[in-house]
Amino acid sequence: MGSRYPCKWPLGIDVLRSQWYANKDKRLLAFQQPYIDQLGPNFEISILGAVGYTTFDPENVEAILSSRFDDFGMGKRRESMFPFIGEGIFTQDGPAWKHSRDLLRRPFLKTHYQDLEGFQEPINNLLSVLSSSTGVVDLQPLFFQFTLATTTSLIFGQSVESSEHDGEDSFGSTFDHASWITTLRSRLGDFYWAYNPSHYKAACNRIKDFADGFIKRALSTDGKEAAGESSGRYAFIRDLYAEYKDPTLVRDQLINILLAGRDTTACLLSWTL
Repeated sequence: MGSRYPCKWPLGIDVLRSQWYANKDKRLLAFQQPYIDQLGPNFEISILGAVGYTTFDPENVEAILSSRFDDFGMGKRRESMFPFIGEGIFTQDGPAWKHSRDLLRRPFLKTHYQDLEGFQEPINNLLSVLSSSTGVVDLQPLFFQFTLATTTSLIFGQSVESSEHDGEDSFGSTFDHASWITTLRSRLGDFYWAYNPSHYKAACNRIKDFADGFIKRALSTDGKEAAGESSGRYAFIRDLYAEYKDPTLVRDQLINILLAGRDTTACLLSWTL
């Protein structure tokens, strides 16, 4: 790659610092856009002694994600993300990743994805907020609330909106906090271990406790319940447990799916509009 991201301080500390604050202020894309416009679709960046590459060239993206997928590793992503999402599709590589991909595909191909009941309440809540709003409306936080509710309804069998007394904002803010710290740890590369605050550990533990509660509920139902409503409600959890036979592995995969279903989908909705 001929283009290089401009760094003024040794080890690219200035870039890391600027990205840190831009990410904190939720303006990372706006911060990076001028450099992308200037440097083009492919450029090199060196931070903390590690060399990285950024590309949005379609041929390179296809090679990384498809035709030459096995030639690329995840670097320190597993270690930096593991306290948050554990052993799952986002922290796996090679055969383990392929197994998780195939395993997680099965529940989505079953009939319970056609049940739109779990979308009704979140959609009604979203429309209610929009209809009562005036002036300019920031849609992104509303989309994050919406996708949190729909994803938890799909994978846990119950929306976070109706599963805890302190409401969605409490769990949502905890999840946001854990996601944000994980992003910062990932940007530190080999030095991910240098940022591991106690409030991050607390947030990760709360998210795991939340998921554990639904797993215990799904596995504790008796045969009569399994033949009725409970079977459909907890189908996703039951499918994973039938494969893993380990509640911890089931929990980790659920949190991985929650990260994808909540954050990725909310961003897609925001960018689409």
